[in-house]
Amino acid sequence: MKLYLFTLIAFLFTTCELQKKDDGFIYVYNVNGVNLDDAEMNAKRKILEKGLGETVEGETTVIDAEMKEQILNTSVEGIVYEYSQIGPDRKKDYNVVIDAKGKVNKKSIKDALTELMKRKGSPNFLMLVEERVNGKLNDGVVTATENAFVATYKELNFLDRNQFLRILQKEGGKTIGVYGNPKEEEKALLAAAEMDAQILLIGKTDAKNIGEVDGTSGLFSNQATLVYKIVDVGSGQIIAANNSTAAYPHVSPESGAQEAISRAVQKSHESVVNQIISKLSSGMVIRVVIEGMKYDDYLDKDISGIVRKIKGVNAVSDKSSNNANGSIVMEVKALFNGTILYRKLRDRRSDMGVDFDQKEVKPGSIVLKIKK
Repeated sequence: MKLYLFTLIAFLFTTCELQKKDDGFIYVYNVNGVNLDDAEMNAKRKILEKGLGETVEGETTVIDAEMKEQILNTSVEGIVYEYSQIGPDRKKDYNVVIDAKGKVNKKSIKDALTELMKRKGSPNFLMLVEERVNGKLNDGVVTATENAFVATYKELNFLDRNQFLRILQKEGGKTIGVYGNPKEEEKALLAAAEMDAQILLIGKTDAKNIGEVDGTSGLFSNQATLVYKIVDVGSGQIIAANNSTAAYPHVSPESGAQEAISRAVQKSHESVVNQIISKLSSGMVIRVVIEGMKYDDYLDKDISGIVRKIKGVNAVSDKSSNNANGSIVMEVKALFNGTILYRKLRDRRSDMGVDFDQKEVKPGSIVLKIKK
C-alpha cells in the first residue's frame, strides 16, 4: 500500500512538473551541464526547441532536421527572453542539474525560418493579373498591380513576364479572363512550367474613381479591389489566396488608382507571406516521371521509400502508373528543386537497384528513362 501511494505521488508530481503552465513561459526540468553556464545554455536550447515546435505546429509548417538544427544553433539570446532558473542547481555525478523557464520570441523564429527558406533558394515566381482602371482594361502592358507586387514582395524571385505571355499565347492560352476559369488556369500553369516557375499568381484588379471627396475641391476618392490566388505550379495546389481593398484620395484619377492598387497589395502582404511560408516550409512539389519501369518492380524495389529517406525530402506520393507504356508518376515534396533532387537520385541508383538517364530535368519536374 505504501509503495502504491509513493508511486501515485511520484506520478502526480511528474505530471504536474511536465504540465505546461498557461503563463506564456516554457518550463524545462532536469537539464544537465558540465557546469552552471553549460546547464543554462542547454536549458535555453531546450526552451527554444519547445518554442520552435509550438510555432511550427501553430503555423502547420513542416521543417526537416537540418533546418531545426540550424535554428537551434543560432544565438538563443534575443529569441529566448525572461529566462530564469527555478530553484537551486543540483549535483548529479559530475554534472550540474537545473530547472528553468523562459519565453520565446515567435517573430524571431518565423524570421529565422524565412531566412532559411531564402538560403535554400527563393522559388521562381510568375504573375497573370487582369487589371481594369475606371472600366478600361490594361492589356499588353505591365500593370500597376504587377509593379506593386514586385515592389512589395521582395522575398520572391520574379521571372520575365513578357516571355511568359509569349509562351502562353503560343500554347493557345488567354491573358484575360483567366482567374476563375479552370481551363485557362490549367493552360497558364503549363506555360509557367515551361518557364521553370514554381509559383504562379493569378488574379484580377478593379480600380474605380468613386467620386469627389466630401468637403474638398477636386480631390477624388479612388478605390481598388484585388482578388488573387497563388498556386504551386508542380501540383496545382493553392498555396495562398486573398481579397483586399484600399482607397486613396488624389486629384488625378490615374495616379490615385495606382496608389490605391499599391495599398491593396501592401495590405495583403503579411497575411499572404505567412501563408506562403506555412505551405512552402515543408518544400516545393516536384513531379517525377519514371519511364520504362513496371509498377510491380517499382513496388518491389521500394523506390518511393528510398526517395523518402533522402535528407530534405518531406513527402512522397504515388500519383499514377500506366503499365501499357511503363510510366510511373510520383510527387516529391522537398526543400530543394528538381535539379538538386536529380543529383540526389543519381547518388542512390545502387540503393534503388536501377540505372537511368535523365530525359528532362527542371526545377519543378523530372523525367527519368530506365536503362534496360
